[in-house]
Amino acid sequence: MRLKAPSDGCVVRMYRHGLGDCFLLAFGTKNKEQKYVLIDCGVLLGTEDATSVMKQVVSDIREATGGHLDILVTTHEHWDHISGFMQAQEEFNKIAVDQVWFSWTEDPKNPLARELRNRRKLALDTLGLALKRLHTSQSMYAARIQGIWEFFGTELGAASFRTEEALDWIKKKWTDHRYCKPGDEPLTITGLPNVRFFVLGPPTDRKYIRKNSPVKGEVYLGDRPGSELGLYLKVLGTFETPERRFPDQRDEGAPFNPAYVCNPNEHTISDLYERYRSEKWRTIDTDWLGTAGELALQLDAHTNNTSLVLAIELSPGGHVLLFPGDAQVGNWLSWDDVTWSGKYNQVTAQDLLSRTVLYKVGHHGSHNSTLKEKGLERMTSSELAALIPVNRKMAVKKKWRMPYKPLWDRLAELTSGRVVLSDQGLPSANGNDSLKEFLQVYTETELFIDIKIKGQS
Repeated sequence: MRLKAPSDGCVVRMYRHGLGDCFLLAFGTKNKEQKYVLIDCGVLLGTEDATSVMKQVVSDIREATGGHLDILVTTHEHWDHISGFMQAQEEFNKIAVDQVWFSWTEDPKNPLARELRNRRKLALDTLGLALKRLHTSQSMYAARIQGIWEFFGTELGAASFRTEEALDWIKKKWTDHRYCKPGDEPLTITGLPNVRFFVLGPPTDRKYIRKNSPVKGEVYLGDRPGSELGLYLKVLGTFETPERRFPDQRDEGAPFNPAYVCNPNEHTISDLYERYRSEKWRTIDTDWLGTAGELALQLDAHTNNTSLVLAIELSPGGHVLLFPGDAQVGNWLSWDDVTWSGKYNQVTAQDLLSRTVLYKVGHHGSHNSTLKEKGLERMTSSELAALIPVNRKMAVKKKWRMPYKPLWDRLAELTSGRVVLSDQGLPSANGNDSLKEFLQVYTETELFIDIKIKGQS
């Protein structure tokens, strides 16, 4: 059945296929023609019966669009965003695509883009070698690093990096490409002149791409900021103490990063020796592999920071839909450097966020992919709703906190409860008038969730 939107608005379809992103947007036009945009199509490696699931999703996309997409958007090179192009190629072969939008980081003619891709390939090669050695030594690093490595579609021992293969297939299958940069002229679709796609990211400055670790106050953290950082420190083989501080908050003159400092009031050298001496991975023969965890985290975060970020304005000065991919701290911070002037009447990131009525939550609701004061707190619309594409069973299996509760709670506050998790759907209204009203534009099936959005209030 075709997915149809009103002439002055949009329908956003979030697929419920697992831990991954796949969003189909339908836009209505004055002559009742429909325009379709697909943003990403993937699911995390290790998802049960993933190929069958993705074939079902893409089959629905073909039916909902009549086999034609005006725009295909690929936000970044992670398996949970593009796996479907490998798993459901037979179905995608039946879909025509007018144009594919990539981040500028995928532009083969861009020198910095080539540099970033070469660095990513080198980092993946290095991690592959480290993982093989870590598995033979039964290191605690291995499972954690493997989880990050799998975002690139690669299982240990695989011969190639499959995210690259997926992107190559997309580029060869549909040859009209656009490489999008922040601040460029807003993108439009033929026949849909009032809908404008503002590109906020990824940044073109290395310093923002490399900024992945949040400092205190930038993101939503619990009562003890160090507790969430402990998730990262455990990957690095360290342990958490209540005094743990953010890694960039180093005392002047201190010889070591605080992440590696113990509290002498709680631990002695002999305590630590007795505690860890039985763990073979701590012996010096694998000591050189200790940086593999840090490399994996940086690789993952840097790739997330290359996410193509779209603020979709449904009408001039009207409602905005925010799709940030998995943008992390540096990507979000860079948006304040982007301004559209002249006929766009000084459109800024802050302006676009203030008009946002639908936020696709980044990185499945993890703590480091939604900025606080320069992000979510700027989304002040009384009509704000949030979509979190997540599968909590898979997240628990991977030992990930998705969605992260302090963020989830704040989203619920700002949206008056209009937070939709793909694995749960909309919570019961239970007397919540805001949710009752939201149900008028909300449709839920086993495969997807649809939300209708008007162009204006």
